[in-house]
This record gives sequence, structure tokens and C-alpha cells, in this order.
Amino acid sequence: MIKSIIYLFSVTLIFSQPSEWIELPNAPVVSRFNDIYFVNENQGWTVNGWGQIYHTPDGGNSWDLQFNQMNSHFRSIGFFDSMNGWAGNVGLGEFGALDTTKLYKTSNGGETWEPFDDFIGPEPAGICGLQVVNDTVMCAVGRVRGPAFFTKTMDQGETWVSYDLSDLVAGLIDLYFFDPDTGFIIGLTNESHSESSGIVLRTVDGGESWEPMIITSRQGEWAWKISFPSRQVGYVSLQRNNEAPIYILKTLDGGEIWEERLFSENYYFVQGIGFVNDTLGWIGGNSSNPSYVTTDGGISWNSAGFGSRMNRVQFINHNVGYACGRTVYKYSNTLKINSDKNTKSILPKNPVINYPNPFNPSTTIMVYLPESGLVNISIIDILGRPVRTLINEKLFEGETWKEVLWDGKNNQQKQVPGGIYFCRILNGATIIQHKMILIK
Repeated sequence: MIKSIIYLFSVTLIFSQPSEWIELPNAPVVSRFNDIYFVNENQGWTVNGWGQIYHTPDGGNSWDLQFNQMNSHFRSIGFFDSMNGWAGNVGLGEFGALDTTKLYKTSNGGETWEPFDDFIGPEPAGICGLQVVNDTVMCAVGRVRGPAFFTKTMDQGETWVSYDLSDLVAGLIDLYFFDPDTGFIIGLTNESHSESSGIVLRTVDGGESWEPMIITSRQGEWAWKISFPSRQVGYVSLQRNNEAPIYILKTLDGGEIWEERLFSENYYFVQGIGFVNDTLGWIGGNSSNPSYVTTDGGISWNSAGFGSRMNRVQFINHNVGYACGRTVYKYSNTLKINSDKNTKSILPKNPVINYPNPFNPSTTIMVYLPESGLVNISIIDILGRPVRTLINEKLFEGETWKEVLWDGKNNQQKQVPGGIYFCRILNGATIIQHKMILIK
């Protein structure tokens, strides 16, 4: 039986600058890091959608690129210890990924990574969320737009058992287990975002069976990230891809009953969520706007002043934590960070492609959109004059590829002459131009 309660609260958006979080000055800057994991206060790893795995040995003072796997989209990472770790790839076709390998493993602290696809049971389509449960158990789910799979290892990665959950849920994004038997998985009821509600499922037998605990009362949202600061209190972020009030989920009884709580009447692309205790937590989103903080368990939220595009928060203890988004952020009462200021932004090697090129009479354009918000995709000629506006609207699909067709016509629906043209993309602070050739 699904039990839920809806709570409505007003949100106060007061801009402040808490001192507990800083943007690490030496961390790489990307469109977005998807996940981060630390085995202790010093040694950690972070992954992004460009197949890159970065490592720090000193609490974020310095970072090294350990792995660069073209065509992969890493969504998750976890380590049993300082040597043995796993990284989850979203799988073929999702977020533009071409890599079919679902998991990569390392036994030497990330110096080398090897592909792993030897699952017992049906092979998952991709891995979006990983959780290290204890010294030998790790669980994983995927993928974001389906199909839905749960997979786990009980022997530190020697074997992985996979379960197809497509009959229960359309897609899975994140998870949280208290122990090897009891845990929660979250995701979506429909692959179409506009027709989907968020869903939370629970198992008490290690994933052999699942019970839906709540399906949210609205369509147009996915359950994105889950955080349990204690055994009784937990939170789930709910992502929306259209302008509407934003909600979160909260439980006060270990996940038996989940409350739907209003986060904001104003639109915010919510994704990451993390709490250091039952009442103090942060929520972030896939946009250039900063994250928000609550000190009263989600009743009110204020601007946190940090963490654009935040997707994951991990607390090592009550005094030290890390978050990833556009870059890496650190939470500590005693921050000592040295800056060499030699980092640079990492962008896709080819953020725009079109095929065929040269073309006649039409071409398909694939554009990477780093963040949600106003997107303008237009065609200009070699002199910079506007030819055709293909898209000029708000799109709430940050960190994804957008496909659009240009039929070789201008805004007046007249065929343009052959020659060199440029596809121009405006998305947030990003401006990209791509050369194309129309032949006659």
C-alpha cells in the first residue's frame, strides 16, 4: 500500500553566503561532474559525462586525470577501499554515449580501469547510481530513461547479480541501502518525462522483491537523488523539465511514509540533494544558479551561494563533505586549500555535429546543451546574417543532446543558395558556432 502526505510550505529565498562550503580552486571545471566518492577525508574520485575520472590524494588540493574513456558517460563511482573501485556508465544511446560497457573496475586506486560486463542475470542497459553498502557489498541501479535494472555484488565485485525491474518502474536513477537487505531505489514511472511521476520503492530482502512506497501526485517529474542523514529521516529530490512548482519528498519514519513538501513556487532545475544531519541540508540543480540550504528540515530554503549544477553530495562525517557539479566543492570547519590556479574548462570535443556534411538538401544537427534554460539554435551565413531560427525557447533538459533538422530553407521557407553556413548555439553562458556546407 502506498502511503503519502502532501505538505505545503512557503519558501524564503534569502541570498546568503555560508562559510562552510568553498569551491576548490584547483579542481577541474566541466559542464558537470555527475558523481563523487571519498574513501576518507583525503582520497577521492569524481566522474563526468565525457568519460573522465579524476582523483585527489589530498582532500581536493590537487587533482589528476586518471582515466579518459571516449564515448562513455560516467554517472556514478564508488570504492570499497583505496584500491578497489567501480564506475558506472550510462550505456549506449543515453546522453549521447556510444560505449556499451556498463561498469569499469580498478584494483590499483584508479591507475588503470578495466571494462566489466559479466553479469549474472539480465545485463543492465546502464548504471546511473552506485552505493557502497559495506566492505563487500555494493548496489547499483539504472538507467535514467529506462529500462530499469537493479544489480549488486556481495563479494567485493567478484560477481554481480542483475535484476530486470521493468515490470515495476520505467527507469531508475539513485538508491540508498541501510544494510545489505534493506534499501530504497528511486526513479520514474514513465520514460516520457511529461507523463511520469516520481517513485520510491523499498526492499527488505536484498532486492529479491520490491514494494512501491510512494508515487508522487503530479506528472512531469522524476525522483532524482536520495539522502538519509539518519535511519529515520530521509529526503528525495524531484526533478521537473517544465516550469511549475518544485517539490521534494521527506520521511520521518525510515521510509514507511513519504511526505510531498513544496520546495519552491518558482522553477528551479532540482537534482542533487544531501543532508549532514536531520535538519541541515542542501539541494542543487542542473543550472548556473547556486544551490539552496535548509536548517529546519526543508521547511524553508535560502540561497547557499555555491554549487552551480550540483548533482551529488557526500559527507565523510559531520565535519567534512564534498559536492560535485560544475566543479568540486568542499564542506569543512577548517579549510586549508592551496591554489595553483592552473585549471581550465573542459568542453566536449565536438559539442555540435551535423550529418551529412556537406549536405543537400537537408542535414541533421546534434547539439550538446550544457544547462537548462533559454536555448537559441539558429543558422547564419558566412557574413553573420541571420538565415533561420530553428529553436528559441526554454528547454529544461540540461546535460543532453538535442537533435534538430535544417531543411536548407530560410525563415521565409525559401531555399537558400549553396555555400558555407554556420549553426550558432546560445545556451546560458555558452556560445558555439559550427561550420556546415550546403551543396547544389
